[in-house]
Amino acid sequence: MVEEQKDFARRRKQFLRMVGTGNIAVIASASILQRNSDVEFHFRQNSDFFYLSGFDEPESVIVFVPGREQGEYVLFCREFDEKTALWAVSVPGEKVFRARHIVLGSGGLNTPSIPDLKGLDNFEGPAFHTAQWQDDIDLTGKRVAVIGSAASAVQAVPQIAKNAEKVVMFQRTPNYISPRNDRAYTEEEKKTFRKNPWKLRLQRLKIFWRFELLLSPLFKKKSRIRGRATAQIVGYMRKVIEDPGLQEKLVPNFELGCKRILISDDFYPALNRKNVDVNTDGVGYIEEHAIVDGAGQKIDVDVIVLATGFDLQKQMVSIDLRGQGGISLKEKWAREATAYNGSMVNGFPNAYFVTGPNTGVGSTSIVFMIEAQIKFIMQCIEKAGKGVLLQPKADVQAAQNVKTQSDLQETVWAGSCQSWYKDEYGRIHTLYPHTARRFLKERSRLKMNDFEITQKTNEQIEQESPCVC
Repeated sequence: MVEEQKDFARRRKQFLRMVGTGNIAVIASASILQRNSDVEFHFRQNSDFFYLSGFDEPESVIVFVPGREQGEYVLFCREFDEKTALWAVSVPGEKVFRARHIVLGSGGLNTPSIPDLKGLDNFEGPAFHTAQWQDDIDLTGKRVAVIGSAASAVQAVPQIAKNAEKVVMFQRTPNYISPRNDRAYTEEEKKTFRKNPWKLRLQRLKIFWRFELLLSPLFKKKSRIRGRATAQIVGYMRKVIEDPGLQEKLVPNFELGCKRILISDDFYPALNRKNVDVNTDGVGYIEEHAIVDGAGQKIDVDVIVLATGFDLQKQMVSIDLRGQGGISLKEKWAREATAYNGSMVNGFPNAYFVTGPNTGVGSTSIVFMIEAQIKFIMQCIEKAGKGVLLQPKADVQAAQNVKTQSDLQETVWAGSCQSWYKDEYGRIHTLYPHTARRFLKERSRLKMNDFEITQKTNEQIEQESPCVC
């Protein structure tokens, strides 16, 4: 038994594959590496910096870390080979990887949502989505149209406005935007963190509990603090925005929390600039060098930036994964995306999603959720070991989803407003309905009665050949 465990530890480097290209894969990989220094990953890092709970190095730490994904995504084909009981992962231009376990860390916010705008194809200037930013295009002195006013625009508009001759932001729906109070930690603070790592951990804990105790109650349907929080956020907007007419355009007409609450220190000041306009008449159609808004006004533009967010539902059904019997995850999730603990799907043994359905949370950092998921995934991998296939029972997975959807109806996210949280049927497969603490607790220990456990045959075990074929 001891030799078998040593053999597993020695050989699992070739038998655990992390599939992903962005923030989720990087964070998940770092979390796994804390426990398994010999695990190998296949991904490209696309972001600048992450702060993880197990790392106490204070260098470069700021309160909110800016980051932008770079490069193109890699497409994978992932298929379960029932003869060998291994996952085959093929990468364009490379050979086939075989693994006992596959961890999908591709995340959800990576498929751009491109609106169907009349005449967009006729526009003769550069037009691109914020997630597909064209670095070779200099916006200095340009007339730029930013279509969209949510999270992407809140980040892009202040930067574009610094150099552009004119910026026109087309707003369909105003958002609740709270100040983020961002700043860099001082050298003295970082020196203190280096000398006393516990103070850095305490700082992180304070931030966690502040959001956990304040925001978790806010997202309940019957929240006692929503009214006060709404007044504070709208009051902040009115205090910063100078034009009374513009103030009225920026007041949302839906409950706080129904859509994503945004945070920014520089968005509202950017809207005060003389070279920035907010257009609420919508995009009528696009000409070769102009946008004609819904009121018939022609606006000359040199560049169009689509700050229109991401299509989470499209991303979910685009995952190329085939499980037992050739079952397609794309087809399985076409009607409704569900997963046990947001991580495992019946019919796909030893396959794990880091941020699967209903793993988002409104009260804390996604990093916390990822770390909780990795703890659950590592337990599954260690339990399965060399000779077991592990997958959730179909009825357990279904019952858990029913409970989750029922609990979500008691949140503000289930309100009447339209948001990217919901699919076309109004179901919410993005968010978790409870606190981050409960999320972690539910994943702290495996419930073995929830799983189908299949022992591999001796032939499958003996003929395993860890390789890149």
